[in-house]
Amino acid sequence: MNNRPILIQVAMEIECQEIIRHINNLEKIKIFNYIYYKGNINDDNVVLSISKVGLIHTSSSLTIAIKEFNPRIIINTGIAGATDKKLHIGDIVIADTIININSYRTANLKEGEGSNPNNWELLTFLSGEVDKLVKEKANKTLIEVAKSITNNEYGKIYVGSIGSGDVWNREIDRILYLNKNYNILCEDMESIATYTIANSLKIPVISIKMISDNTLTGEEYNREIGKKLEKYIMEYIYNVI
Repeated sequence: MNNRPILIQVAMEIECQEIIRHINNLEKIKIFNYIYYKGNINDDNVVLSISKVGLIHTSSSLTIAIKEFNPRIIINTGIAGATDKKLHIGDIVIADTIININSYRTANLKEGEGSNPNNWELLTFLSGEVDKLVKEKANKTLIEVAKSITNNEYGKIYVGSIGSGDVWNREIDRILYLNKNYNILCEDMESIATYTIANSLKIPVISIKMISDNTLTGEEYNREIGKKLEKYIMEYIYNVI
């Protein structure tokens, strides 16, 4: 048994009920306002973190988890909205890169010249360096494990970029702009925080999302689809262990 656990991170309780049922010697831990479940899967240590929605909660809960549990791998999982017409509810996106869609520089417009979000440049603001768009990357080995899982029970599996930020885009032109200019397959509200922190601390990380809605195709939000993703995540964990 490896004493350093695998950390599984979800935003909502509904995204982890199946996973919880597979954890042996389950212990529920509350630290400040965050819930963690600690135990074993196949005699390997795991910690399940319920981060809550959004970048601030994700950052806070993950920082606590790293300090308290010292994970050797971080798996972020949950549901996400598609930003590509080819994706449908139930499809899986393995994020090889994450782009912060909350971080941007607007055009220099004068009073009365209006505002156009499609002129906003996605940008990472860097201390002491020239600002540029930084794409946070997943661990290559963890990606290969995810790609090796082929099961007709799941939807199609895609590997690509996720756009992440405290925003729910529902304007079709904005969604198409992000897809065309940044090759974003879907959006979530957690992964950029997870990848940034994990990569800064050199902890292998991956984010695996299941599509819950697609404004481009008229497929409305289905929160319950996250239950199906849990089966995939359990299969993934058994392959990682």
